[in-house]
Amino acid sequence: MKAADEKCVANGQITISQSFAFSASHELRLLPASHKCRRNHGHNYVVTASALVRDDAAPGDLSPLGDYLATTFDHRLLNEQVIFHPTSELLAAYLAEWFRDNVASSTPITLVTMEVSETTTTSARCDGVTGEVTISKTFKTSHGDVTLVLGADGLNEVGFITDFGDLKPFGTYLQAPDADAGLRAAGPALVAHLAGWFVDNVEPETRGRLVSVRVDSGTTTGLWERGDAS
Repeated sequence: MKAADEKCVANGQITISQSFAFSASHELRLLPASHKCRRNHGHNYVVTASALVRDDAAPGDLSPLGDYLATTFDHRLLNEQVIFHPTSELLAAYLAEWFRDNVASSTPITLVTMEVSETTTTSARCDGVTGEVTISKTFKTSHGDVTLVLGADGLNEVGFITDFGDLKPFGTYLQAPDADAGLRAAGPALVAHLAGWFVDNVEPETRGRLVSVRVDSGTTTGLWERGDAS
């Protein structure tokens, strides 16, 4: 029999996530002169860190990251604050490294992901273990949301996986009659069809490699994930 004051702790893992917002501008000066993102423009950024807690007695507080974002980036021109081309992909990788050096190094936690969202529909995510960077783009339709995740072997000279503008043909296709009709159901066949259409028609024109497609339509969710042999 256990002593009365002995605690029974369930085996498992604890992951905590915290999001922090800041407003800033950047100029993607390595883009062609005709590209609108070369000019100064701003975003309401949201940075979300997720970390594995290795000691359940440790405080679940990632606020040092929020403090760093506020003092270093809020209402500033990112180009003047960092030495790299300030794309969301490179910023996510930079913040992941900063977190490991300044937060995880002194507390019993391990970074799982660092996500940087420029808008409510676009984001970049850095894997805390592998360092792999992916991007996410959500397309809003009348029947639900379709979210693409893309990765690549490495970032290009600009610091992109691919330009989000290169994904516009997929958004146009979602308005086509057969895609629109399929979104009403959002079954397994639809999400596989959307993935196949993207791989055949958009992926060859981009540097990005489709990782997953998610369709959230009403109470139904469909998820396609690329296999190793795809």
